[in-house]
Amino acid sequence: MVSLPRRHLLRRIAWLRRNRCSVLLGALIVFILIHPLLVESAVGASILALWTLGILVLGLWALHARRRTLLLVGILALLTFHGIAADRMGEQHWLRPATLVATAAFMAAITAALLYYVLDWQPITNDKVFGAVAAYVLIAFTFACVFGLLLQVQPGAFYAGAVHAPDERLDWATMMYFSFTVLTSTGFGEITPVTGMARALIVIEQVLGVMYVAFLIARLANRYGTRGPRPE
Repeated sequence: MVSLPRRHLLRRIAWLRRNRCSVLLGALIVFILIHPLLVESAVGASILALWTLGILVLGLWALHARRRTLLLVGILALLTFHGIAADRMGEQHWLRPATLVATAAFMAAITAALLYYVLDWQPITNDKVFGAVAAYVLIAFTFACVFGLLLQVQPGAFYAGAVHAPDERLDWATMMYFSFTVLTSTGFGEITPVTGMARALIVIEQVLGVMYVAFLIARLANRYGTRGPRPE
């Protein structure tokens, strides 16, 4: 006989395996919350770097990726860990552009796979709901990396006042915040684009944010809407 506490634990594990996207979404939310608390210290920056890589691995796990793919991600994680840690600590490092490209590419690929999973014509499940929210957050993360990469090429691509960038440097955390304001069309105005490329990327993210919500609502309406006119 299985004890009652163990039975509850097994049920929770089974629920998590059926709703893997909930684990991914939880990791994303925790990352956003702990980032301001850890980013200032070297140890905290390393933890955040590992957390970023863990999010990518969780995304692959949520999408039932093969073991070979997970192994490849692990190898790439070892190569890019130092660059991510350097970016979190604000250091100039030659790995930073490569790290931003790799992180943006992985996040974009996982986001695309999540969207394919969420917007397919299979029945809507709790896991798909979690996956839809996780994909939305990952879109903002992806563009934060793209904005950071643009700053490596065009250091004056964005402008922020002294209050928001006291050291005259827009780090990844600031770009993440800015990306969410663009994606949700909030636009508080603390950070403004200066160059044409910066404006172009903002337009693309704004369109993606609006279209994502429209497609998701249309998908849900098609799933739960009436199949035809009711008989009189």
